Amino acid sequence: MTKMEYKSRLSVEITEEQRKELVRLIPWGVKSQLFSVIIDDVIGMIKKHGTMYIAAVLDRSLNLEDYTSLDSGFGDKIPKVDE
Repeated sequence: MTKMEYKSRLSVEITEEQRKELVRLIPWGVKSQLFSVIIDDVIGMIKKHGTMYIAAVLDRSLNLEDYTSLDSGFGDKIPKVDE
């Protein structure tokens, strides 16, 4: 990597239990790819549904299994953003 190729990083605090489970469950070398896909999906959902999506996730009204299914019938779990 040259000096011009800066890679952004996301650093979040997790519990020791979360860390252990991630290490145990996600194969070596896949974690970055997995979280990159999840981040892309979350960005898309926020663009489409706005801060109501964030509120629904934080409230646990939505879980990861619902995220990409919002357009397939789970969309009633969060209100649509007024455009």
